[in-house]
Amino acid sequence: TPSGSICFLSHVYGGSVSDREISQTSGFLEFLEPGDSVMADKGFTIADLCRERKAVLNIPPFIRDSQLSHEDLLSTRRIASLRVHVERAIERIKNFHILDHIPSAYFDISNHLLFVCTILSDFNAQLIT
Repeated sequence: TPSGSICFLSHVYGGSVSDREISQTSGFLEFLEPGDSVMADKGFTIADLCRERKAVLNIPPFIRDSQLSHEDLLSTRRIASLRVHVERAIERIKNFHILDHIPSAYFDISNHLLFVCTILSDFNAQLIT
């Protein structure tokens, strides 16, 4: 959200599931509204899925000829200034070290553990004021 709270959390995925497949099966895309902006890493191949919902995918530009154009440089700076908030929100969840090593006996509740850690991290002070 604009204040830095987490507004969507998918289930835990294991193995070699692609970002595109997770985007398609997690229910995330159903929450997109026209005009929404989705921030993702390079290599996220969901621009077409975002366009279908009239949303925009913002990924860092790929470097061509070993140098960014002036426009790409400005875009990269803008995305990076916002991306830091996403990274900080993820870090808050990772600070609950219960998620570091989930014993196999608890795999069936791993989604619940992630949910609780995410909700608790949202109780912290706003990331963006």
